[in-house]
Amino acid sequence: MKQLKIENNKGQFYREGEGWLGVDKMTKEDLYNLVNSALENEDFEIDEFDENDLQNPAHRTIYSHLSRQLSDIHSRQSEYNDEIVSLYKEAYDKYCKD
Repeated sequence: MKQLKIENNKGQFYREGEGWLGVDKMTKEDLYNLVNSALENEDFEIDEFDENDLQNPAHRTIYSHLSRQLSDIHSRQSEYNDEIVSLYKEAYDKYCKD
C-alpha cells in the first residue's frame, strides 16, 4: 500500500482514518507508523522523490529525507528482522522450552 506520495505539487502521507495529509502536518506518531509500515509490510510503497515535482520548499525537504530513510528501512527489512530474532533468541530459547 502506498504510504507517501507526491500529488498536486505537494508531498503527502497516508494517515489511517483520515486519508492523505501534507507532510508538514506529520506528527511523531505518524512517523512511527510509517517506519513500522516500512519494516512490516512487503507491499510498502512510496513515490520516488523528484524535487521538480514539489513546489513548496518545506515539502521538498521533508519528502526528500522521508523517502530516502523509509526506502532504506524497507530495503533492509529482512536484515532488521534477523537482528531482532538474534537479539531475543537466547531469551526465547530459555523461556519457551518445554
